[in-house]
Amino acid sequence: MLPDGVRQCGLKARENLYRTGLTKFGGCMMSNANSLRVPKYRRHNAKGLAVVTLNGKDHYLGKYGSAASREAYRRITAEWLQAGGNLTNSKEEITVVEITVVEITVVEITVVEIIAAYMRYARTYYRKHGKATNEVYSVKRALGVVRELYGREQASKFGPLALKTVRQSMIEMGWCRNQVNKQVDRVKRVFKWAVSEEMIPGSVYEALRTVTGLRKGRSQAKESSPVKPVSNEVVEATVEKLPAIVADMVQVQRLTGARPGEICNMRPGDINRTPATWEYIPQSHKTEHHDQPRVIFIGPRCQQILLKYLLRPADSYCFSPAESEANRRAVQHLNRKTPSSCGNKPGSNRKKKPRRTSGEKYDRHSYCRAVRRAAVAAGVASWSPHRLQHSFATEVRKSHGLEAAQVCMGHSKADTTQIYTARNMALAATVAEEIR
Repeated sequence: MLPDGVRQCGLKARENLYRTGLTKFGGCMMSNANSLRVPKYRRHNAKGLAVVTLNGKDHYLGKYGSAASREAYRRITAEWLQAGGNLTNSKEEITVVEITVVEITVVEITVVEIIAAYMRYARTYYRKHGKATNEVYSVKRALGVVRELYGREQASKFGPLALKTVRQSMIEMGWCRNQVNKQVDRVKRVFKWAVSEEMIPGSVYEALRTVTGLRKGRSQAKESSPVKPVSNEVVEATVEKLPAIVADMVQVQRLTGARPGEICNMRPGDINRTPATWEYIPQSHKTEHHDQPRVIFIGPRCQQILLKYLLRPADSYCFSPAESEANRRAVQHLNRKTPSSCGNKPGSNRKKKPRRTSGEKYDRHSYCRAVRRAAVAAGVASWSPHRLQHSFATEVRKSHGLEAAQVCMGHSKADTTQIYTARNMALAATVAEEIR
């Protein structure tokens, strides 16, 4: 039975969690390896300070009830649990640091200052075509965990034990193992950048490098499901429930192996129709910052689908949500049962300032949502357009070999292509039968 207060939200719940030595794993509460019970956050009446006793030693945390003392309590108890209840390398009391900041003019840079400086740098570095990339959001999520536990700590004292504590917090948040490893690597990258800017000593980053990634089956982190090819039967059933324009997007991606974003960004001016096999050169693609060219070849079947979308200005997008919505409304108007002389006229029953309007092009998120909704309507398992790449790569490798799949997918290394291709188990069975 859970102790009182574990189901509470906010700071109280987190403190109760540390006091009972419980961790959250898989949606339930589990006792840690040694069933540790962390002492309470207490008030030292004589000094008016917050204190916690670990291994028989009092650790003063600052002014009782302050946000800094609460954060220090969460941090030091998390480190104590991470070390199995034996915090041999415990740092000096928090009050000493606080007094140093007040009384000495030379103040060491804190973790939150490192985070603020790096985020300013990330917003200018991780940009593509004038917009911040998703890497900025990923970095912000990773550093949010660091800031919560160690924001007021001196950056020079952020060591391997602190990084492991951050990693354990990510696991308790329900992140999968691959995601945790990527986020921990981003944290290391932040401190590497801080070293290059001479904000902290180089020894800080070298110490953090000793923290290795989580291995499969050797941690509490959950595993993510592998991305597999989607079957033709599922695709065909989904296409029947999609709007005509989105259905054509699926078919084009299915025949070319392009990324979802490359399909959304397709324009007539980006397609070279001179050779028999057309060449689509995207204006933007995933690896352009590595100076890798990207050419997508379009065969006869795919050309027939695209022809009707090329009769527009060269800089217009082939697949337009606004056009798809107009088609949907036109079909509704044709199927209306009320005579045109009665009821609402087309376009009269609309909001003057709607919250959302149809844009000039799909993005990969709206494209994915449309496919998932259609899959549910068709009564098949939900899937994303990204899986069409895996299906394409698997078919090309099966019929033309790994090198052909690598070129068609635009990968610089064959190892990357093998991630997208499923193993040909039938071929392995055939080989086994032929061995006598």
